[in-house]
Amino acid sequence: MAGAAGAGTMGRVEIRIVLDRAEPPAGRLRVVRAAGQDSGPRAGQEISFTGWLGLLRALYEVTAEPGQGARPGP
Repeated sequence: MAGAAGAGTMGRVEIRIVLDRAEPPAGRLRVVRAAGQDSGPRAGQEISFTGWLGLLRALYEVTAEPGQGARPGP
C-alpha cells in the first residue's frame, strides 16, 4: 500500500453508496472524480455488494492502488 506521499497524488474522489436494502446491506458503490480531474480507471465504475463483508470488499476494490488487489467488476 502506498505511504502518505503516494496518497497525496491520487486526487479527490467521492464514493457514493446506494443501498437497495438496509439489513443485510445490499447495493452498489460508484466512484466519482472531483470536477476538473482526469476520469481515471475506476471513475464511473459501479461495484455491487451484498452483506457487510461484501460492502467492505467493494470499498477495498475502489480504494486499492492499481495492481495491488483491485479487481475488475463482474
